[in-house]
Amino acid sequence: MVSLISLTALPAMGQWGRFYVGGDAGGTVMEDADLREFFGPVGPNSKIAFDPGFRFGGFFGYRVTDWFSAEGQLAYYGNEIKSITDSSSHDAWLYNLPFLANVRLQVPHRRLSPYIGGGIGFSTTILDADEIEVNGIHMHGSDGDTVFAYQGFAGLRFAISHNMGVSVEYRYFHADPAEWHADVTFGTASNRIRFGDTETHSLSLAFDYRF
Repeated sequence: MVSLISLTALPAMGQWGRFYVGGDAGGTVMEDADLREFFGPVGPNSKIAFDPGFRFGGFFGYRVTDWFSAEGQLAYYGNEIKSITDSSSHDAWLYNLPFLANVRLQVPHRRLSPYIGGGIGFSTTILDADEIEVNGIHMHGSDGDTVFAYQGFAGLRFAISHNMGVSVEYRYFHADPAEWHADVTFGTASNRIRFGDTETHSLSLAFDYRF
């Protein structure tokens, strides 16, 4: 006897399991951010540009219904600074480490199932600089600031089996303005660096396991 497996319909949620864990990895593009202060006033319309970077994430969720899930997520974003207005030299990275509470809407019981979702929470934004020089002021070191953050995402999941799946996923991530403070300064108007909002677009591959 030959048995056939449908490429569309899959078992109901009770046979899938309600809990799931997973992770993702991919590339990021960060939009230019405002430079609002660099140990004192900066010129109008000062900007920071970033090179393409990377993202890693992990998540744990619960399928409340066939269509709706709630999850918690940790992630790690990294983008090297490409240019800064009025900077003669720079060697620095900007990192975001968010923790977000997400909701997800998915099409159930299909080999290929699209989904969308969003989340809110906070992110620790870290400026890590070997050197930044703006208008003759030099700095090096690292500091972090925790700010409000949110995201939206959409993807397409392929079910490998009843318990495992892989996805291709787009994600928009926003972190509120961050500021960092120097331990020691000499001859500056303040001890503070301030950036505006940071906005990141990422494309990643994800894997999940249901139990």
